[in-house]
Parts: sequence; structure tokens; C-alpha cells
Amino acid sequence: MKSALPLALVAFTGVAGCMPDTSGIDPPLDRLIYPTGLAMTKGDGHILVANSDFDLEYNAGTLVAIDLGQTFGPDGGVTSDGEVSGDGNEYYVHPKIDAEESIRIGAFASDLKLTPAKDRALVPVRGERAIIVVDVDDTKNGDLLSCGEDTERRCDAAHRVESNDQHTLPIEPYEVAALDFREPNGETTTLGFATHLAGGEISLFVLRDGSSRSRFKAELIDVVGPVVPSASGIAVNPENNDIFVSGRADPVSRVAVLRVLTDSQNGWYARSPFFGQTNEITVGADIYGGTDARGLAVAPSGKRAFVVLRSPAALAELDAESYKFLDMTTVGAEPSIAAVYEESAPGSTPYVFVLCFLTDQVFIIDPDLMMVVAVRHVGRGPHAIAFDHTRRLAYVANFRESTLSVIHATEPFDHLRDAKGRVVKIGVPHLPKGHG
Repeated sequence: MKSALPLALVAFTGVAGCMPDTSGIDPPLDRLIYPTGLAMTKGDGHILVANSDFDLEYNAGTLVAIDLGQTFGPDGGVTSDGEVSGDGNEYYVHPKIDAEESIRIGAFASDLKLTPAKDRALVPVRGERAIIVVDVDDTKNGDLLSCGEDTERRCDAAHRVESNDQHTLPIEPYEVAALDFREPNGETTTLGFATHLAGGEISLFVLRDGSSRSRFKAELIDVVGPVVPSASGIAVNPENNDIFVSGRADPVSRVAVLRVLTDSQNGWYARSPFFGQTNEITVGADIYGGTDARGLAVAPSGKRAFVVLRSPAALAELDAESYKFLDMTTVGAEPSIAAVYEESAPGSTPYVFVLCFLTDQVFIIDPDLMMVVAVRHVGRGPHAIAFDHTRRLAYVANFRESTLSVIHATEPFDHLRDAKGRVVKIGVPHLPKGHG
């Protein structure tokens, strides 16, 4: 394989917003095509993959679901169906994807997150200037993935967050997050948030249920900013509803802290909420890191947060309660994503996984010591990660080769291997035309 990137990767790191030609070739609904987002369904039955179609070979990207029960088999080992020849050290497993469950989305999807209840998937799509909302039902009582009545497997207007009469969704929605917000009347409503890479704004939207699934409505209700220049990473603290935001071009080394607040005596939050910045965390006065801060993650306890920096290449630890910088440790070149894995057993050690896009590495860090405990090479261009607590595995989406690497999420963090000792990857390596 050649190491050159497709020209469309410029849109991935720079200016997007162009619309794909919908009259072109329909995307395959059972493959991985430049994956940029991963999420596990409730119960770890499926892993959802947002495919970006960044080389514009097709007229759209897709959201697909890989059946992990069929992929791994009853004994926990990988299935032997559909081997793809490699270099003798790797084994490629064809993903078990039901094309009839896949959803067609626009080009340049850049993230994928689930709501706290894991009943909906949120996908920012830069090529369509929209956030796609997909219903997720892993109970086998209906469609696994659905987003309206469109027979072409596209999402209807109720499942798309776009501009409306009151607010304009900024260009380049990039990362998303969600939290369950308790209203003054005691009811709980799911709120979503998106960063916008070009202008640094943060958008707020609400996911409203009607009397039936067909009456569901995703609606944009506010936009604030610019909050930080080139707003990129976003994460929420489930313990206090803080919203942390990082920026790629901020002259100050900081993480912004936002909140949604209501006045319990003067009306419902969705009509006129307070949504804005309430604090900020200075990321070390001697660190030239705020000019290129990337992914964010919050520990399940809500006490610590982590932000990825590229100047220097490091992971910074933050006190999420007192809003202070705590510590940092260096990682590989061009880190982009951070995620926390922690088991439910009392006394379990949490680990922070940091993906380094340029060096094709995953750095695994013990946050109690802020020390790197393992480094693993994965596929080309790691860009997203999701954890399978049932199988104690971590799946890493390799953007530049359209595969998923699989490593154990606990010590010694080895690669998943088949019976012959070969490293297991999910998917068929894919390169755009002219880059084979």
C-alpha cells in the first residue's frame, strides 16, 4: 500500500462544507469506508461505525452496525469466514453487517456518539451542515437502526439538526456530546452539543419524544460563540453537567467550561435557556498547548478530565471539580483522541487511551500515575475508539485503511490474535482509486 493520503483528506483537516454529488455511485452498505466514529450499543451486541466517504468515491457516507456476536462466535474466538490475504502477520475478518439496517448519511461525517441511554446515535456531517440523529434499538424487537420513514435508508427532517427560523447551525459541525438534563418539573430531556471547527461556536439541540417514535423531533435551540478558536473536542461531565470544550487555534492554553441552566420559576429551559461559558481551566502556564488542543474525555467518576495537546504532544490531566491543571505526560506525534476505560469492579484501575494519527499508535496511560504503561501499533491513521466491556476489548477505527484494530482493554493490552497467532483486524483494507 502507498502511504499517500487522498486529496479529500484536506477537507478532513481543513475547510469542508462542500456537498457530494448525490447522483453518483451509491455507497456499499456493508463495508467500512474511511471510518471516523465508533460507538457500542447497549449490551455490547453491536459496534456502530460512521463511514465518512472522504475520497468522495460514492455519493454519501454511511452508518453501519457490526454484529459482534456473529463476528466472534460462541467461544469468544474470531470466526474464520471471509479471510483476506495480508502480509502473513494479519488476519482480516469480514464484518458481519446487515445492509438492510445501514443508514445513508452525507459525506464527511467526523464523529459518532450515543445518548446516555444509548437509544440514539449522533453523527455530525460536515458535507451536509447537519447533525444526523439515528434511533438505536439493540433489543431485537425492531429495526436496529432507523431514522424516519425514508425507504432509501436516509434520515427524515425530524432526525436532522439543521438551521431553523430562530437559529442558524454554523458550518463544520465536528464533534458531538450528549447529556440527560433534569428539568425544573422533574422530567428528563436529552440535550446534544456540537463543536464547529471553522468559527469556534458551540450549538445546543434537544431530542424530543412525542407520543410515538414517529413523532420524534431533533431541534436546534441555541448557538453560542465563538467559544474557543477552531472548537474541536467536546465532552460532558455526567456528575454535574459541565460541558468541556477544546480548541485547535486558541492563543491561550485552556479548556472552556460551559453549562445549560434554567430558571425554575420563569419558564421551561427549551424556550429560553442560559447556555454559555461559566468557567475555564488554564492548561499549565508554561505549556504552549492551547494553540492545538484536540480530544477531551471525562472519567466516569466525574472528578478528572483529560485533554489531548499537540504542542507539545501530550495528555493533560485536569481537576474537573476545582477546574485546575494537575499533570501531563508526553505521547506520540499528532495525538487526536482520548478515551477512558474503567471496569465496574471496585478498585479497578482506569486507563486513558490516546490515539496518535501520524504514528499509527495507541498510548495507554495510568492516570493515577500519569505514566505510559503500554504503546501499541495499530492500523494506518487511528481516529476513533470504542470499548467493549463484555469482551474487555478496545476497537480502534483506522481511517487511512478502513479497518478496525482490536486490542485487549486490560493488561497486557495485547492485540487480539487468531489461532495461528496473526493480528486480527475487522474489515477489508480500502484505498481510493489511484492510491492502491
